[in-house]
Amino acid sequence: MLDDPYIVMEAFGLNIAELSDIAKIFSEHTKNSDVLLLSGSVGSGKTEFARLVIKAKAIKEDSNIGEISSPTFSLIQSYDFKYCQISHIDLYRVNSEVELYELGIPDTFGSQITLLEWPEILEKNNLSRYVSIKIQETKKLKDCRDFTIEFFGHSWDDLSEALVESKYFYNENK
Repeated sequence: MLDDPYIVMEAFGLNIAELSDIAKIFSEHTKNSDVLLLSGSVGSGKTEFARLVIKAKAIKEDSNIGEISSPTFSLIQSYDFKYCQISHIDLYRVNSEVELYELGIPDTFGSQITLLEWPEILEKNNLSRYVSIKIQETKKLKDCRDFTIEFFGHSWDDLSEALVESKYFYNENK
């Protein structure tokens, strides 16, 4: 069970260009079996950040994936790349953890990169490692976001180091 994150990072007042830079870092430093939990209020930017990660991966791999749709109604949108698969999952309309398991969603975590919105319904102690990304609208700056990233489990060093090197994040553990 993963009670406490081993790394916590924060960034404040990020604009869309900076969010794109951060999404690119995630696209370059995640691999199959990585689970990214995106939380925040309605309209905070969870879907937009997921789209930016998927778009950055498509650009990196020179893949034409077409439109990056929101999974709000379909629950899952999957994208196949040369070296990985990304599934963007939205649990907003899922009512219970039982329903989550009936849909088979947790069974897919080990075989792909998972970008999961509204993870509050998920029993996180069943995950051996994941990244929690909390997105909030910045109160003072229009169209900007605050990010809190928590790393649970190990083997996140490449990603966490790249985020620190980006100069956007303050690492509470250093």
